[in-house]
Amino acid sequence: MILEKLQEIFRDIFDDEELVLTYETKSSEIDRWDSLATVSMISAVCDEFDISISLSEFGMFTDVKSIVELIQSKESK
Repeated sequence: MILEKLQEIFRDIFDDEELVLTYETKSSEIDRWDSLATVSMISAVCDEFDISISLSEFGMFTDVKSIVELIQSKESK
């Protein structure tokens, strides 16, 4: 379920309805995944999953697996 929601967020941010995420998807594989896109993702993830992400956790937004694990850790609290 987390991956499905993330895919919708990524499709919206990158304006690509064909984008398919896997746990192995890395920032280097998506051309427009830059710092501005990361900030947009963080905002969307916080809204979608009703969590807070600290500045020290921003660095985890480099691949899908890390994002999923961060969301899971926040939801389990």
